[in-house]
Amino acid sequence: LSLSTSSEDKVSVVVYDMTGRLIERREVRPSDMMEQQIGDRQPSGVYNVVVTQGEEVKTLRVIKR
Repeated sequence: LSLSTSSEDKVSVVVYDMTGRLIERREVRPSDMMEQQIGDRQPSGVYNVVVTQGEEVKTLRVIKR
């Protein structure tokens, strides 16, 4: 993941598989979020990634091949 923000609030990244099972959760500072790699230990499939910072929430559907 790559993120640019002007806020200093921590960033929460939560990954779910398509059945809704929690796969991974992490909280990082924005300065450490420039290039976060997620799901590198997970099998191929479709995942939902929820990125939250303060009141901002972004949900992404990601396909890992």
